[in-house]
Amino acid sequence: MSDHPPAQHWFAPGPNTIRDTMLKAYDAAKALSVGYPVEVIVRPVKSRRSILSNAKMWAMLADISKQVEWPVNGQMQKLDTQDWKSLITAAAKQEARVASGLNGGAVMLGVSTRKMTVAQMSDVIEYLHAFGAEKGVAWSDKASKEIVDSWESE
Repeated sequence: MSDHPPAQHWFAPGPNTIRDTMLKAYDAAKALSVGYPVEVIVRPVKSRRSILSNAKMWAMLADISKQVEWPVNGQMQKLDTQDWKSLITAAAKQEARVASGLNGGAVMLGVSTRKMTVAQMSDVIEYLHAFGAEKGVAWSDKASKEIVDSWESE
């Protein structure tokens, strides 16, 4: 473990707060530079879901796919994680995208989580929690892991 002080981050919600935010960063960098080299990074706030939340979603989908059966074509069966992702994301967005199949029938189109915002992914994970609780899913360690998104995680 490093003996360096922890990284510090500040958020400026708009142009009127940038000066105050930069002064705080300047004071911290100046104090830190006495004993350590300093790096200053300025970037837009991440608004997309994190790798950690994506990993949690897939762990939860894996647990559900192993433990829950769902009716497909009138038959109860276990679904794979992709099928569960399609069902859960459509439910979380309260929207189903259904297309006509190439040979007739209907096909439910999946929803991409890659471009979801943090809030949208949070909704999906909350929906997974609620659905899993309703169905008595025993969550694995990976699925139970608390998400602590940090600026350095991606």
